[in-house]
Amino acid sequence: MITKQALGSLLFGMADILRDKVEDYKSYILSLLFFKRLSDNYKWESEHGIEQFRSDNCREPTAKEQDTINKKNHDFVIPDGCFWDDVRKAPIDKKNEAFDKAVGAIADQNVDKNGKYILKGIINTVRWNEPAPDGSGGKKLDPEVLSNLISYLGAVDLSNKNVTVDVLGDAYEYLIKRFADENKGGTMAGQFYTPQEVVDIIVRYLKPAEGETVYDPTCGSGGFLLNAAKYVRMQYNDPRSIRLFGQELVWNTWAISNINMILHGLDARIEQGDTIRDPKFKEEGNALELRTFDKVMANFPFSMENWAQNGEPKKDKKGKAVLKKDGAPQLEYKKEFSDPYNRLVYGIPPYSNGDFAFLQHIIASLDDKGKAGVVCPQGVLFRGQPEKTEEEDGQNRKADVEYLIRRGFLQGIDFSKHINIIDAIVVLPGNLFYGTTIPGAIIFFDKNKLAERKNKVLMVYAAKKGWYREDANMSVLEPHDVLRISTILESWGNIDKAKAWIADRKVQLNSQILLDYDYEISEIEKDTAEDIAIKTEKLNKAKQVIQEKEKNGKAPTKSELKALETAQNALDKLLADKTAKINAAKDKATKQSQAIDNVEDELLQMFADPELRKRYFSIADMDEIEENEFNLNIPRYVDTFEPEEQIDLKQAISDFRNALQAESAAEKELSEWLNKIDNLQ
Repeated sequence: MITKQALGSLLFGMADILRDKVEDYKSYILSLLFFKRLSDNYKWESEHGIEQFRSDNCREPTAKEQDTINKKNHDFVIPDGCFWDDVRKAPIDKKNEAFDKAVGAIADQNVDKNGKYILKGIINTVRWNEPAPDGSGGKKLDPEVLSNLISYLGAVDLSNKNVTVDVLGDAYEYLIKRFADENKGGTMAGQFYTPQEVVDIIVRYLKPAEGETVYDPTCGSGGFLLNAAKYVRMQYNDPRSIRLFGQELVWNTWAISNINMILHGLDARIEQGDTIRDPKFKEEGNALELRTFDKVMANFPFSMENWAQNGEPKKDKKGKAVLKKDGAPQLEYKKEFSDPYNRLVYGIPPYSNGDFAFLQHIIASLDDKGKAGVVCPQGVLFRGQPEKTEEEDGQNRKADVEYLIRRGFLQGIDFSKHINIIDAIVVLPGNLFYGTTIPGAIIFFDKNKLAERKNKVLMVYAAKKGWYREDANMSVLEPHDVLRISTILESWGNIDKAKAWIADRKVQLNSQILLDYDYEISEIEKDTAEDIAIKTEKLNKAKQVIQEKEKNGKAPTKSELKALETAQNALDKLLADKTAKINAAKDKATKQSQAIDNVEDELLQMFADPELRKRYFSIADMDEIEENEFNLNIPRYVDTFEPEEQIDLKQAISDFRNALQAESAAEKELSEWLNKIDNLQ
């Protein structure tokens, strides 16, 4: 059986073959992987079914029985002539056409009981036979490149015989993460992938359970849904005991999400379309009533302009488009947006910013006891001003709609029933998400809050300096940072709950650190193996030359001895570099584990000190929130002030005097050298 690390590395090796050959090459690679998996597993399913029949009946199945076995055991239909080997054997000049026909035929043959094509647009999302755009008559994807890809991937058996569902699914996730890392600054990376640490915080706080439904309205590659299923498997030992639902606008990403669910063997329904203008999940028998879910998890596109698609470019007096600083046209919104699904009950958000449109869709998608965890820009917490009278402000000013919507979340739609559905807020560091430097936050909604929390909101400040790692391109939450955030969320200030949570999470986080360490070591071994083999062979040849001469009573030449020394030094350096990398990986894992212990001590000390608590979190009641005019900006509730470093005044004076003495001595020495130079002239 192949390991996750080996398979992940092998699959990502396809990127080296395809990179710079086509746009969005990840779709090509992930589609290739899916086709190979279906083809390999089809054969295994047939063989496994027949073996099971022999074992149960002590005889060979008849032709009719064999046909029945095949139909029963196959998850998907693959027509004759449309298997991986059929494409592999096709001539180079027919390779693209053969591949395109194979996946097209598979897409056409797989239909569910309701007549819906279950693989259309998924397995055939890539146009393998697309002509080159220059009109040369060639192919957009060079047949030689496709042939190399097929040969490369053909070296590994992707059936259940060699790859478990978990290993294959985890390798697929590994690819998705690597693709996102390659394009950290690109907007598509953010729509495609949410950092695992953030997903983990949300899933573990919401705690999806057996029999529940989980929904992601902007699901990207399906990370939230997949991790909800993993959580349920860990708790209840059956990831298929929850039903997963998602919607995604971008076709290729929608296909990748579907593949992700299929490869993991999950009960999931992923639909394609614009969630705001065309939500796909509705109640049976009522096309205008949204279906509701037990849990909703989402990372929607931040501050989407023209979310209602009712904006038109603004024109100047000459009829030319008025442009913004970034060169994009300014938009005018002349048409009102009418929502037939009655989601915007708290107010219609500004058409230039869709944050509150997505949030209201999510709230409308929750059942009466539903909970949601949503990643959003921090501006959601404080944008919009309340109404002001001339007496209060020197002028009359209507309340901004974003203020009214946020107030509605806290006090109810008509502000009289005081139904607060905001449970907790976590403010995250900036530059944490792919494709944007905008500081984000997590808002947790709960339509059935515990009695003691009904008029309270937990506010966690997780953007404190030192509570995350600052890399060159992004901020990263380390395992101990995740422990800190999740403990504050889970405990709501209760030290006994915190102790129990920490004890459990430490085991899980240390286990993950060990898995990451093992993976990093396997990557180091894989990356250095070929070079070490080459250098070792070169050294052995240099030794052999000298041994042959000594055997014949001859002395080796200087050049031969030099060649031996050079080969030995090259191998020694390579081995030393490898050892240094292994030691660095070990040191990193050790420090991460130690940091978890340190955070445990830090948290228990914090919970016992009321003054220290104020720097970590606040449990704000509705009176305090109302006093702050429903502004949820964290510094109003949590002490975010970073204290200046304490200076030992005596030590500073001593250091200053020493510096002056050193400066004086240096000036004296310089003067003496200048005098000597003058005397020489």
